This record gives sequence, C-alpha cells and structure tokens, in this order.
Amino acid sequence: MRAPRFTLDQLIVVDAIVHAGSFAGASRALHRVPSAVSYTVQALEEALGVAFFDRSGHRAALTPAGAHLVREARDLLARARQLDEAASSLGEGWEPELQVVVDGAFPLEPLLHALRVFSERAIPTQIRIDVEYQDGVIERFWNDHAQFMIALGLEDGGRLKGTPLRPLEMVLVAASAHPLARARGLTRDALSAHVDLVVKDSSSAYARKPRESFLGTSHVVRFSDFHSKRLALCSGVGFGWLPVHLAAADLASGALVVLDLPNGNHWAYTPQLITRRDEPPGRAASSFIELLLEHHQKS
Repeated sequence: MRAPRFTLDQLIVVDAIVHAGSFAGASRALHRVPSAVSYTVQALEEALGVAFFDRSGHRAALTPAGAHLVREARDLLARARQLDEAASSLGEGWEPELQVVVDGAFPLEPLLHALRVFSERAIPTQIRIDVEYQDGVIERFWNDHAQFMIALGLEDGGRLKGTPLRPLEMVLVAASAHPLARARGLTRDALSAHVDLVVKDSSSAYARKPRESFLGTSHVVRFSDFHSKRLALCSGVGFGWLPVHLAAADLASGALVVLDLPNGNHWAYTPQLITRRDEPPGRAASSFIELLLEHHQKS
C-alpha cells in the first residue's frame, strides 16, 4: 500500500490559512514563522501536483482544486481528531467494546437506561447487546467471550460469579376469546388439546431437536422471541407463558386473561447478572452494570 503524499500537519497548515484568510494570519494562529508556513504549503503542492492557493492577489484565495481538497482535508482532520480522542479515552481505561448477552424474557428498560446514560456521558466504548433465550444465552456468552450476561440460571462449577436480580414472574395466558379463557379448574390434560405457544431455546443444541414444552403438550408452535409470541397469544392462536412485564397491559385491557390452572398459572425465575471470576469487569462494564442494577432495583 502506497503511503500518502501528504502529512496531517500540512493539512492543518492549509486549513489554518483558509480560516485566517492569509498566510500571516495562519502563522500567528499556529505560532510559526511565516517562512515555515509558506514552505509547508509549497511542499504539499509539489507533492500532490496541485496548487491550493491563487497567489496573484493580496489574500490567500483557494483555487477550485484547492477548495475541493480542503473540504476533503477537513473530513480527514475531523476523523484524525476523533481517533486522537478515542486513544485518549482508551488510555483512561475505557474498553473498546462491551458485549452484553441477555435472556429475552428479561425486561429491557434497565439496559436501555444504562445505554442512555452512556450516550449522555459520551463514553467511547462501543456497546453490543445480544438477545438470546435459555441455554442460548450461556452459549453466546462463552462463544463470543462477552463481558457479562443476564441469564435465568447459573450452573458453571465456580468459574462464574452471579448477582441475583429481582424475580422474573411468568404467567400462563390466552386471549379472552380463546376457549380456555372461559374454562375453570383446568388440568394439564385439558390444555393438551390446544396449541401451546413457546419461545424456543436459541442454543445450537436445540436447533434440530427443540425442548419439549413446559406442560408436555404435543401441539406446539415455536417462536424466536416473546414479542412475536405475545402477538400470537393476543390473536387467539393458542395459550402460553409470558413475562408479567410483557403481559401487564394486555391483562389490564382484557385482551389476555390468566388461565385458571390451579397451582400452575404462575412461575418465577431468579435472573442473575453473571461475570467471570478470572476476568473482573473493566471500567465500562463496571459502569454499565452499576447503572443497570440501580435502575432495575428502582423499577
């Protein structure tokens, strides 16, 4: 790859001349002797084979080619300054990237709060959030070497550190017009005659042979996320479990109803925020976790 025929310093000098309106003004702004400014521009023009300035007048007027190249130069200088700022930020301990893997049953509000604060504080770390389900969360965490995850369980033989979060309540629902919505004292056998809507485990282990449904029904429709499942439930396709935070509005409006399955229409997980014991979270990860936990505890 051929090296550029110019330097950033040369572009800075040209930009200063344009801003100041003269070589003398640029010399004062840059704290350089006039001859140094003139030599820098001359060397640039000779290297590129393009005249930047028309020297026939009293002011430093750009040639048409010079005006075009100055616009390009300013874009390049802006990127160079961004690189300089990024290097300074990373030198202050911010990670280049932060990857979070979260189970799709978990409410997104705490994550969105942390993202908003990061944006407001102009923290330079690039953030990536991957939504998976069940064992897919743990698989993505290990495969991508993500910084932390929010999973519904933790079994790792001591390699991971889990912080328990507020219980995540699930509720068994169907559309108000569904036949099961009017039934009382339902049994699991009664449910087996209807379509069970589930969100599939996103891990590769269950890609070809999905998990059996929680209730053991044979009529199963599998979705890749809870939002699609919620729409299917509201349309009356079948019955299924939803996180309470996703079902609350539809339950309040009457679009969905809790099925009357004695001792079996509610279920609660204890999600955990999980990091590695041998790799403590960095500055960005620690800040993100702190913001997330603070919002989650308040909400």
